[in-house]
Amino acid sequence: MYRRLELLLLVAPAIAAASNCSRTSTGFKPLNAPFFTNYHGFTGGLYPANSNKRPAGHEAGGRTQAASVRPRDASGNPDDTHGRIVLLSIGMSNTTQEFTAFQSLAGHDPDKSPNVALVDGAQGGWSADRIVADPTTYWDGVEQRIRQAQVSDAQVQAAWVKLADSTPTLPFPDDAKKLQTETQQIVQMARSRFPNLRLVYLSSRIYAGYADTNLNPEPYAYQGGFSMKWLIEAQIDGAADLDYSSGNFPWLAWGPYLWADGTTPRTDGLTWTCPEFQDDGTHPSAAGQMKVARMLLDFFNNDTTARPWFVAAAGRTATIPKPAAVVNAAGFFATIAPGGIATVFGSDLAASTVSADGLPLPYGLAGTAVSAGGEPAPIYFVSPSQINFVVPPGVDASAIAIAREGTASALITAAAALNSAGLFYLGNTSNAAAIHADGTIVTAQNPAHRGETIALYGTGKGVRNPAILAPEFLPIVLVGGASAHVQYYGPAPIYPGMDQLNITIPTDAPVGAAVPVVVQLGGFSSNSVTLAIA
Repeated sequence: MYRRLELLLLVAPAIAAASNCSRTSTGFKPLNAPFFTNYHGFTGGLYPANSNKRPAGHEAGGRTQAASVRPRDASGNPDDTHGRIVLLSIGMSNTTQEFTAFQSLAGHDPDKSPNVALVDGAQGGWSADRIVADPTTYWDGVEQRIRQAQVSDAQVQAAWVKLADSTPTLPFPDDAKKLQTETQQIVQMARSRFPNLRLVYLSSRIYAGYADTNLNPEPYAYQGGFSMKWLIEAQIDGAADLDYSSGNFPWLAWGPYLWADGTTPRTDGLTWTCPEFQDDGTHPSAAGQMKVARMLLDFFNNDTTARPWFVAAAGRTATIPKPAAVVNAAGFFATIAPGGIATVFGSDLAASTVSADGLPLPYGLAGTAVSAGGEPAPIYFVSPSQINFVVPPGVDASAIAIAREGTASALITAAAALNSAGLFYLGNTSNAAAIHADGTIVTAQNPAHRGETIALYGTGKGVRNPAILAPEFLPIVLVGGASAHVQYYGPAPIYPGMDQLNITIPTDAPVGAAVPVVVQLGGFSSNSVTLAIA
């Protein structure tokens, strides 16, 4: 049976005291945002050419380096039975807080390889500039953590690096270039100490708009993303001192990109609210730490250069996926729209059935990933026969590919349009997914009434490039053939890619247990759902 899109049960953290909670946005665009033009003349995208996907050559190089990551004994010799693979964190207080939460979360993950040891080398107070100024003291602390974990320097083969400067004051881009240089120096120090360090994953800071100190406020937290981007791009561009093929420097790539503009959702649903921070507005609270921990676990469980060694072999089954069709997730009709939720049907799409367990949505589940127009897509759900995902805005939505354990399917062509309004059904019925103003579901036992305002849920409104002048289509909602007044049509709260339609039931609408409802948008008609109207 086809699986309808299941809504995630997300619980907001309790309100906690934190400074400057009114600063819910800076107006900056995340580096991975669609339609990123420039920031002070510098382009976005996590990787070159405004892309969020690794260039093919760099991806191939990373997979080659990852193939050398294997369990090793204390002397660094391969030992697949008793050896260890150490994933080391490097950074400051935020890094250690987040990595400690990740250690706890990953420790309960049945898919994690028992050979992987997570060692927290990050230490409070050790900003990038301080590590560069006093490397001996910092690395002595790292070595102590390694000994406490009963592993060795020769077993350190991958690292998560998250760095920032303390009380930065330089203007942009000088501040970001300084942090870029310091990060390169620190990674080089790590490579000199750990002879088998092959892979380094970089992350920049979380949102700092709520900060009430000058420790590392905005815009410096945001601008630190450019430091990591430029360092990775320098390696991609062939900088001799960053050459990983010679073994003199590790291969670099983005780990999870953690910055979002406060309460403004990213395409994958990432936001940062005030309760996710401690009282200083800079360090994450327990809820914020766990959010980063989930992003780290999603990354290492699914990234093509991390999953082969992070996940136990029993959890990885290499099979070429066979997608057969791509449809609108609401009505299961053929047309999909940028920013909407789409469904792929096929076979061998994933090894197991898994749903995303929170926001932000992951870019991989159970080793399965989706790309649209070459860009990674956030995923709600995977199974051997079905995938639900968000179509990234600003890409060629007609070119869809599925990858399983790093092996990509052939491209499947989707029918893509600027908008393709679809309405969600309530479970496996023809009833509309609709709620009353009090939040209860519209059903035959709890029907809507003429003159009442209810909310309908759908997908496919489409996300437009704001730089392109184009008419904005207004929806027409027909309830039993009568035109309803539309009070709101836009993104639904919480769920990426979902649309919400607030309509007033026409006074001349028919009554009954199954009154048909259709949305017309820009000449496109949605699937028909039914409403109980009394």
